[in-house]
Amino acid sequence: MAIVALIPQGTRVRVQRGKLPLAPGEIGRVGTVVDASEYSAHRYGVLLDGELELRYYTPEELVVIEGAGIPPDREAAKQRRALP
Repeated sequence: MAIVALIPQGTRVRVQRGKLPLAPGEIGRVGTVVDASEYSAHRYGVLLDGELELRYYTPEELVVIEGAGIPPDREAAKQRRALP
């Protein structure tokens, strides 16, 4: 069984208030998930628009705006006939 990150890299997200305290200026900001690992699905590295510093958030602090598409190799694999 494979473990998959809940929010894949390249997904556009908006920061919302969660259980942990955040700086008030971060709430409502938009960014891109650049660090997501199936082994640490409790945190995601997000690069907020207009910043160079990577910030980490929990899954409940992020709202998906635009999901990352399926990689081209996986899309091509879906089009092929399944092996018996």
